[in-house]
Amino acid sequence: MGLIRWGLASAAVCVALVVGVAPSLMPGTTEVEAAFTAPRGLTVEARPIVAFRPSEPERRRFGGLDFVGGLVLKSRDRAFGGLSGLRTLDHGRRLLAISDEGSWFTARLATDAAGRPTAVTDAVVAPLLDEARRPFRGKYSRDAESLSLRPVGDGWEARVGFERRHRVVAYRATGPVEDLVRAPGRAITIPVEIGALPTNEGLEAIADTPAGAPLVLIAETPEPGAETDPGWILGGPAPGRFRLATSDGFAVTDAAVLPSGDLLVLQRRLAWYGAFAMRLVRIARTDLVPGRVVTGDLVYESGGGDEIDNMEGLAVDVDTDGATLITLVSDDNFFWLQRTLLLRFRLVDSSAKT
Repeated sequence: MGLIRWGLASAAVCVALVVGVAPSLMPGTTEVEAAFTAPRGLTVEARPIVAFRPSEPERRRFGGLDFVGGLVLKSRDRAFGGLSGLRTLDHGRRLLAISDEGSWFTARLATDAAGRPTAVTDAVVAPLLDEARRPFRGKYSRDAESLSLRPVGDGWEARVGFERRHRVVAYRATGPVEDLVRAPGRAITIPVEIGALPTNEGLEAIADTPAGAPLVLIAETPEPGAETDPGWILGGPAPGRFRLATSDGFAVTDAAVLPSGDLLVLQRRLAWYGAFAMRLVRIARTDLVPGRVVTGDLVYESGGGDEIDNMEGLAVDVDTDGATLITLVSDDNFFWLQRTLLLRFRLVDSSAKT
C-alpha cells in the first residue's frame, strides 16, 4: 500500500521534526524481502487490549458490535507483519492470514472463559508459492492483499488476491487448513479489467460463500467524480460488475460473508497526519446485483481514541453459542510507528449507528 506508507512517512517526518530526530536516522519504510523459502515456526508476543476505547474503559457496545477483547502482537521474526487478509476457523480459535510481503501466517488463538483473546500460539510463517512451488520474488509479484477460504471435499481451498501484478491465485490442500502453506498456487480466470487497475489500488477483498459461488471481489479504486469502489461477482446465477458506494475518504480493505449470507465490508481511511479511521458496512445479499451501486447499512464507525490502526483484515465465524464473531487485524506495513492489532467483537445489531 504505497499511499498508506507515504502518508505514514510524512507523519513520521513531522514527528521527527517536532522531537528533533533527523528523518534520515529513523527506521525506514523499505520493503521487507522474504528471507525464507519454507515454513517455519515463530514466537508471537501478545499484550491484551482491555478497553477498545480507553477513555471509556467500561464500555463494550460500539455501534452494532460488542467488544470482546484484543491483542497487540509483536515478533522478533522479521517476516512477521503486514497482515492484509484474515480468515478464522474452529469458532475463532484458528487463524489463517496473508501478508502483503507474500507470506502465509497461521496460528492458534487462546481465549479465556469470557472469550477474550489472551495469546497466540503455534504460529507459523511461510512463503506464498507459485505453480512451480517457488516463493514469489519482488514486491511487484508478491503483494498479497485479500484472502478467501472454503472447504472443498476433505480439504480446503484459499484464493489470494494480489495487487501491483493484479491476479487471483488459488491454493488447495487435502487435510487441515495449515497444509495450505505448502500448496502451489494456480492463477484463476478473472475479468480483464482487473488487470488494468492502478498499481496500488487492486483487489482488497475476496468473499467466498461455503459453496464457492458466487465469489465477490472488491478493489479500492475510486471512480473519478464519484465515491465508489469497483466490485465483481464471479460465478453463480448472476455474475457481473457492481460498485460499492463509499464516503468521507473511506476505501474498502476486506469483506466476509455473514452466516445470513449478507456481506460485511471493512473500510479504512488515512488522514494526512497519519491517523486512521475504520468503518464496517453490512450489505444485504439481495442487493449484490450486477450494474447496481450498493450502499449498505452502517454497523460501526470508529470514534476518537478507539484502539485501531491500519485495519485491513476481517474474518467472520460462529461461536459455540451461535453468536457471530467478528475478528479484525491491522497491517503494520513493517513500519515502526504502526502496530499489529487483533480485535474480537460479537455482531449485535447492524442497524445501530453510534
